Amino acid sequence: MKDTYYHATPYENLASIVVDGIKSGMEGVVYLTKERDDALKFLAIRGCHDILIVEVLIDSEKVEETFDHSLQFFKCKAFGYKGDIKPCEMINFFRCQL
Repeated sequence: MKDTYYHATPYENLASIVVDGIKSGMEGVVYLTKERDDALKFLAIRGCHDILIVEVLIDSEKVEETFDHSLQFFKCKAFGYKGDIKPCEMINFFRCQL
């Protein structure tokens, strides 16, 4: 079943994401949230001021909750998608400048 998730990254990554999709990191996953504003939190805490949030529609069976952050601090759950997210799975882009 497909479901909607959000991924945040520095805005400067827009061009490569549009062409190549969202590449998984060293852990083999792409980190996601269920709410757009929650994705923003993970980049803002790192001091990023120009943030791209990508809305994706992906197979929820390949998504698992991750436990590498403080639920109490971030006030949201985080998820990991196993593998890369293809450009065709991206349905919207949002720019947030803090």
